[in-house]
Amino acid sequence: MQKAYIHAAEEILNESDIKPNHQAIAIKTGMDRRTIAEQKNNPESQNHNPLNKMDMVIVQLQLYFAKEDKSSISNVMLKSIIDSIYAGHIRSGAVIEELLSNKIITKSDDNHYKLNLTLQQQLADIQMMADEVDFTAKRLFQTYYKNMFDDKHQYKLGQQTVISTKIAPSKQAKVLELLGKELKISKNRIEKILKEHESNVPDNTYPELGVTEFQFSSLE
Repeated sequence: MQKAYIHAAEEILNESDIKPNHQAIAIKTGMDRRTIAEQKNNPESQNHNPLNKMDMVIVQLQLYFAKEDKSSISNVMLKSIIDSIYAGHIRSGAVIEELLSNKIITKSDDNHYKLNLTLQQQLADIQMMADEVDFTAKRLFQTYYKNMFDDKHQYKLGQQTVISTKIAPSKQAKVLELLGKELKISKNRIEKILKEHESNVPDNTYPELGVTEFQFSSLE
């Protein structure tokens, strides 16, 4: 199953002209980069545990729902995908029954199937996460670049990191909870400042200006 997710992520990334490195695949799949590296860099694993036909069907279903932005797949299209992979050696109906019994898909009506909500939602959540990571990385780069190289600005963009390496793992959950409360307070204050200085114009009229804050922990 892991191979199926990795393979699907690689195809989606390649079609988006994004290099399918371990980090990009991790963002798309939510898998740990070490697991991805083990799957991709272990020749014995690849030779003895190849991507089987059922995994390939799951890959194609994921790609279909991701690319076509569909809420369901017709019986005809599903059988076409299955036949293209199994080449008629196994009845498509038997494969569909297997997909249903493993709750990969559910029947929405007599002629259509839906990708299991958890899988479909995972794809949507992964895409949202990837978009947010892209935006955050872009903003971070812009801040560093302007502060270091852009002499046109008469002000410096605020940037700070506050960390500690003296908090025991047993206390980190409590500390993260406290920091989360501080973030909410900070967010409300920042929103108030922005609102006070906004003009009465539509969204996206002017360049973005704001603050991005996030917690982090290297505890695994």
